[in-house]
Amino acid sequence: MSEEKQTTTKRHKEKKDAFKGWGIAWRYISANRKELKVLVWLGVFSALANGSVPYVAGKFFDAIVEPSMIILGDLDVALWVALLFVWGVFQVIALTIDWVWDVRNEKFGSAIFVDYKSEAFSRLLLLPTEFHKGRKMGEVMEGINRAGNGLYSIVSRVVVDLAPKFLSIAVGLGFTFYMNIHLAVVLLVGVVLYVFVLVRTVPRAVPLQRKTHKAWQKAYGVIHEATGNIAMVKQFAAEFFEKAKIQKKLGYANSLGLTLERIWTNIRFSSRAIVFGVQLIIFILSVFAIQAGTMTLGELLAFNAYSAMVFGPFVILGQNWQTLQNGLVALEGAEIILTLPSEEYEPKGSIVPKMTHGAIEFKNVSFGYKKGNQVLHGVNFTAEPGQMVALVGESGAGKSTLIDLISAYYFPTKGEVFVDGVSTSNWNLSALRGMIAIVPQEVSLFHDTIEKNLAYGPKSHTKAALVRAAHEAHADVFIDKFPKKYEQVVGERGVKLSVGQKQRIAIARAILRNPKILILDEPTSALDSETEKFVTEALDRVMAGRTTFVIAHRLSTVRRADKILVLEGGKIIEYGTHDELMAIENGNYRHRYELHVGLV
Repeated sequence: MSEEKQTTTKRHKEKKDAFKGWGIAWRYISANRKELKVLVWLGVFSALANGSVPYVAGKFFDAIVEPSMIILGDLDVALWVALLFVWGVFQVIALTIDWVWDVRNEKFGSAIFVDYKSEAFSRLLLLPTEFHKGRKMGEVMEGINRAGNGLYSIVSRVVVDLAPKFLSIAVGLGFTFYMNIHLAVVLLVGVVLYVFVLVRTVPRAVPLQRKTHKAWQKAYGVIHEATGNIAMVKQFAAEFFEKAKIQKKLGYANSLGLTLERIWTNIRFSSRAIVFGVQLIIFILSVFAIQAGTMTLGELLAFNAYSAMVFGPFVILGQNWQTLQNGLVALEGAEIILTLPSEEYEPKGSIVPKMTHGAIEFKNVSFGYKKGNQVLHGVNFTAEPGQMVALVGESGAGKSTLIDLISAYYFPTKGEVFVDGVSTSNWNLSALRGMIAIVPQEVSLFHDTIEKNLAYGPKSHTKAALVRAAHEAHADVFIDKFPKKYEQVVGERGVKLSVGQKQRIAIARAILRNPKILILDEPTSALDSETEKFVTEALDRVMAGRTTFVIAHRLSTVRRADKILVLEGGKIIEYGTHDELMAIENGNYRHRYELHVGLV
C-alpha cells in the first residue's frame, strides 16, 4: 500500500472515530431530551435578549451625543432615559435567563456524567472473568474516568453551552447587516477565514491527542498496580524502583502533553490573530464611515459589540476544542472496552431448577484460554451430591481451571459440564453461582466492617445469623477481641486481619450462603498448626452434606476424600480413593504421598 493511500486510510479512520465519539455522546444527551429542550429554548431567548442589548446601547449613546425628547403618555421624556430603561429591561431579562440556564445546565451535565459512570462501571462488572484477568484494571479505570469527565466537558462546555451561542451569531450578523452592509461583509469573511483555519489545523492534533491519552492511561495503570501491591513493593524494598517507573511513565505522558499543548497554543494564536485583524479593519473602516457621516459613534460601539458576539462562540470553540477532542478520544477508547460481550446471565432457554442437589459431571471436557493452547484435555468424572472430591497435581496441571468451569467463569471449548444434569451453558448464571461457595487461598475483603464483609452479597442476613456463622467458623474467637467487635473495619483487602482470620471470615460467609457446592482452594496451606486446627474444624462443619471440591498440595488434607483426581498436563491420569491410589505400584499419587510423609 502506498504512503499516500495509507495516509488517506488513516484520516478516514480518524473521521470515523470522531463520528463514533459524537455518537456515544449523543446517546447520553438524547436520553435527557426533555431537559435538553428546555435548555435549547432558554438559549434561544437568551440569544434574542443579549442580541438586542448592543443595538439599544448604541442608540443610547447616540441619544446622549444628540439629545432629543419623546412623548410617553402625558410626559416628555429624554430619549436617552427611555433607552436606558429599555436597555435595563433587556439586561435583567438576559441575566435572569442566563442564571436559570446555568443552574439547569449544571444539573443536565451532572445527570449525564452520573448516567455514564453508572452504566460504564455496571458494564465492567458484567464482563467475563477472562477480561478482568487479562487487563491492567488501573488503565481500564483511568480510561473510564477520563471518558466520564470528557463526556461532562463535551455536554456542559460545548454542546449545551456553545450551541445556543451559535444562534447569537445569526442574531449578531442580522443586526450588523441592518446597520452597515459593508462592515458586515468584512465580519462575515473574517468568520469564514476563522472556521477555515480551525478545520485545517485542528485535525492535525488528533493523532497526538490519542497517543497522549493512551500514555496517561498507561501511567495511571502503573500507579494503580504499584499501590495495589504495596505489601510486595515494601517487602522487596522496591519503593524507589517503582518511583522511577512511575516517573518515567508520567514524564513520557507529560512530554507528549506539552507537545500537544504547543500545537493548541499555535492554533489559538492563529485564531486570535484573525479576530484582531478583522476588528482592526472594522475600526479603520468605521472611522472613515463616521467621518463621512454614514455611521454614528453609537453604531460603531454596537457594531464592535456584535463583532465580539459573532466571534465569541468561535473563540470559545477554539479554546475548548482541545477539551472536546480529549473527551471524544477518551469516549472512543472506553467504548472499545464497554462494548465487549458481557456474560450471558440468562442465556436463551436458561433454567433455574426448583430443587438443587450439587451433582457434577464433566463429560469429555477440553478447554483452552487461547486457541491452540489447551489447558484441559478430555476430562471425564462425576461427583455425587455430598461427595468430597480432591484435586491433586503440580501447579499448572489444570486444577483451578477445572474449578472455574464449575462456576461457569469459562465454558468448555469441547464437551460439557453438567450441574444437577443441566449444562452450565444453560444455567441462569446468578442461580448457578448462588449455589456455590468458595473458600480461596487468598481471601478478598472490602475496606468495611467485619459485619458488612460477612453479610456480603444480594441476600440479607440477620445479625443473629451472622454471629452464629462466625461462631461455627471459629471467627468469633478473634472478633470478640476487637474493641468494636463486628463493627471493626478490616482495612483495604483485609490488611488488618491475619491470613487465618481472613480464612475464617471466608468460611463464615460460606456457611451463610448455605451452598450445595463448596470449593476449597488450598485454604490451609499458609496457616500455622494452631490456626490450621481451628480452620480445619470449621471446614468440617461447612462441608457436611455438601458436594465439596478441594484443591490441596498437602496430601494429608485429601485422605478423607471420596474421590481423588490426579491431574497432569490437563488430563486425569489417576482417580480413586486414597487407599485405591496408594495400591497402584509406581503411581503418581502414591509417589507424591510418600514424598509428603518422608518415605522417599
